Amino acid sequence: MKFMGIYLIVLILALLTFQNTQASELSYDPSLLEYYGSDHNEAEVAFTGYLVIEQATPPTRSQVDPSLSMQLRYMLGLMRSRLQSSAALYPKWTYTITEVKTLSAGVYRVGYNLKTKGIFASNQRQYTFTLPVNPKKIFIQAQGKCSAEASEEGAFWYHWEPATTGCLLKENVEYYNINTTITPTPNTIESFPEYAKLVDAEKIIKMTLFFGFEKYGFQQWSPSGGEDWGIRGFNQQRAFLTSLGYSENVWSREKIDALYKAKDRFIPYISEFVFVGATTNIRIRLVLADTGFNFNSTAFHSILRESLLKESVIVYNGHSGIGHNLDLAAIEKLRQFKFAFNPRYQILFLGSCVPYAYYTEMFFNRKRTATDLKGSLNLDILTYGKEAIFGNVEDQALTKALTKYVRTGEKQSYQTIIKSSPNYFFGVNGDEDNPKP
Repeated sequence: MKFMGIYLIVLILALLTFQNTQASELSYDPSLLEYYGSDHNEAEVAFTGYLVIEQATPPTRSQVDPSLSMQLRYMLGLMRSRLQSSAALYPKWTYTITEVKTLSAGVYRVGYNLKTKGIFASNQRQYTFTLPVNPKKIFIQAQGKCSAEASEEGAFWYHWEPATTGCLLKENVEYYNINTTITPTPNTIESFPEYAKLVDAEKIIKMTLFFGFEKYGFQQWSPSGGEDWGIRGFNQQRAFLTSLGYSENVWSREKIDALYKAKDRFIPYISEFVFVGATTNIRIRLVLADTGFNFNSTAFHSILRESLLKESVIVYNGHSGIGHNLDLAAIEKLRQFKFAFNPRYQILFLGSCVPYAYYTEMFFNRKRTATDLKGSLNLDILTYGKEAIFGNVEDQALTKALTKYVRTGEKQSYQTIIKSSPNYFFGVNGDEDNPKP
């Protein structure tokens, strides 16, 4: 995330996990109205591209997949960083290979036709994408001169910029541009959170909000622990809930131990808020902890696991880790456990940088069932398509709508909850199949 301009993100060596499919080509029928953003919308993207692969034998489809994934990751890097035309790529696509041409011994040019989608400004009809010719060699070819700041190879895709003064990369040699028409998909006209389905058998809407530290490895896990922006966001939320009439109870060490027993001194700070409504109550937990994947994130991972299984609403405010901090498969491998999701309807709010491009398809995949092949019937995901800030207020709009529902029974639409956010591209995914009240 960033604050007051572009925040210098502490990057970790992680690979952005995109997913591709070998099924028949996707067709994003505008009548599906898959997304809503106040000042932007999803659009279909289709282009003919190519990449170079160096190996002993002509590449097969399975060998092209990881190179194409890496190439599109670089494409996303420039999409998200160009301030006048920021955009984001959805983490799923289809493609067909049109040619495999031998350039020299062990060097092959692979041509392809690709279809995907992304989010773009509402008035965008043309877009210029920039792709490396050989994504596995572009870091070496750049010679450390093609990004605004020094970067390790695993994060170079996020910072690279061939237009940087002094960059030696040559257009149509090491990289190329594709200017193409994009086809906007109309925004959802009117859609609603499924309020009644958020209420569990105890007549409670249960909600957990995570606040990660701005500075990875921060030592003071307390609302009074310092000026870290994660702490400021936590305290901002406390004040907001109090202003709405919630009562607060700070968890004791014994209660925290029952949820997560720390094996070190890094104990999450948890504060619980309750609002008593006419027929339904809301219980909100605020959790302050380190969410950096390679830092003191055991507490976060453990409570996230419990929340995805039991909570109706989960809010994450913290660094995205360029696609790694919420990478469920990577967390499962690290912690040696599996995530299971609440089978009921849930809402996720992902308040980090560019979560639309990292996490949407991953979470929908986890909610898929035999009767819900898209995974969206019981899941709505609120995301940013651009870099966001610590202390965002968009999550407050969701909390306020849920509180109003409990207090008066009024159901606000997503079109009311989601206001214009041109700096962040705030929107909702998965609302297209929600029934109207």
